[in-house]
Amino acid sequence: MPKVLIYGFGWTGQNMLELCLKLGFECKVVDDGLNLAFTQNDVFIDRKELNIQTFDIYFICCVKKEVRDVMLQKLQCLNIAQEKIKCIQTYLYGSKIGSLFKEYFSNAEEVLQEWLQESQDMPELHYKLDKMQEVYLQQRVMKVQNLAEWRVEVDKLLPSQSIFSKIYLSTFVKSRIDHIAYPGFSVGVSMYKTEDKDFYFVKKIDFKALINRPKHIKLIACFGNSALRVEYLPYEESITAFLQKEVVDSYVVLNFGVTGYTIYEQLMLYNALCFELKPEIVLSFFLGTDFRTGLISCDVLVKKHKILYSPWWNEGDYKKNIQSEMPLFSEMGSNPEAVNNHIAFSDINAAMKMRLEQFRAIVGAGGGGVFLAFIQPLLPCKLEWSEEEKAMRHKEIEILNHAVAFNNVMIPKIPDIVKEFKQETQELDYIVDLNESIAESKESLFTNHWIHCNARGNAIVAEVILETLKRRGMLEGV
Repeated sequence: MPKVLIYGFGWTGQNMLELCLKLGFECKVVDDGLNLAFTQNDVFIDRKELNIQTFDIYFICCVKKEVRDVMLQKLQCLNIAQEKIKCIQTYLYGSKIGSLFKEYFSNAEEVLQEWLQESQDMPELHYKLDKMQEVYLQQRVMKVQNLAEWRVEVDKLLPSQSIFSKIYLSTFVKSRIDHIAYPGFSVGVSMYKTEDKDFYFVKKIDFKALINRPKHIKLIACFGNSALRVEYLPYEESITAFLQKEVVDSYVVLNFGVTGYTIYEQLMLYNALCFELKPEIVLSFFLGTDFRTGLISCDVLVKKHKILYSPWWNEGDYKKNIQSEMPLFSEMGSNPEAVNNHIAFSDINAAMKMRLEQFRAIVGAGGGGVFLAFIQPLLPCKLEWSEEEKAMRHKEIEILNHAVAFNNVMIPKIPDIVKEFKQETQELDYIVDLNESIAESKESLFTNHWIHCNARGNAIVAEVILETLKRRGMLEGV
């Protein structure tokens, strides 16, 4: 297999690497500006290794002549045969014109001999790439027209869905997709709750009807994570279903729960989809996910900018898209010590507090609605566990040890975490700790996860919420 050295890894070098790999060459890359501490990919080597390794052909890849001349001098100092050094000054080859590859290039050995016989500036190769680009652009005109016609047909098949939903629904490979990324927010997709194919809320929300609702109909919009969403239970056993049953027809209770959501993500979702509805009451359920994600997030974002987010979605997707090798804490699931040690509990508390204040301000400014924030029920805050809860937690420990092991270190500290947060926010009278209502219960209130209540737990939570709303004079006619 011919060995190729790509010297320079800007756009020109990246495209030349793609071409050479497609030809089946064994490739190495050198770039004086790359810090090899950022990669474990052995395609990238230090220039010092050129004293040891030899290649069949050396490509200097750069569009600027003065830079190419400097790079050429560096290779000449290594006594590399002049006829093996070639200069590439275009980045026309890329995945878009890759479909024309077979028409312009034969097998690797023949191509190598052609390239070695060319002069240093590779006029034939550059001419060939120009022709490929010209043919591609001609074909593209026809293809764009075909795509436009195809888009019309797809729109007919999915007439009511958003473009992001259409992208998801039209792909054949869904096994690696667990969310849809909208501008400014993401929503988890579901195999079970499929009535709403735009946002996959557990109960489809008719936004148009709610915007134009009669004046006597009030809205209670609820935001939270999987514990509010309750995909693991029938909807009738959720907090929002129990609330709806109590407020009857006076209010419409909306469940905006999204698995893995933090307070920051809740308010982003509110801004995007709920602000225009002007709900009379907005309820946020928080803390479990904020700590679960905050400890493995970016310390710059958490400490300096008070942003708590889901690193699996945000960091993981970005890393995948740009093909970075940066190690992420969210990828070190089986290591119980894999947390960001620059982030303290107090940093997460400060971020939650600031975002709750912002959430409340946005709700009030958007339509004068009232805002309450509930610290969600958490199993560690329950003083006495039932046998069922003990068995669940024992099983969960084994699962988390392989997936998010640091959770098992954090979970026993939850009572102290809640206590510390309440101390730091005691002046905020809109925060209610739901754990106070379940702490002394001997019933089984949790199922399958330390933040997931069962039907009985959700019923108790709904009762507390209802009484809180009544006591504060926030409900009318109930």
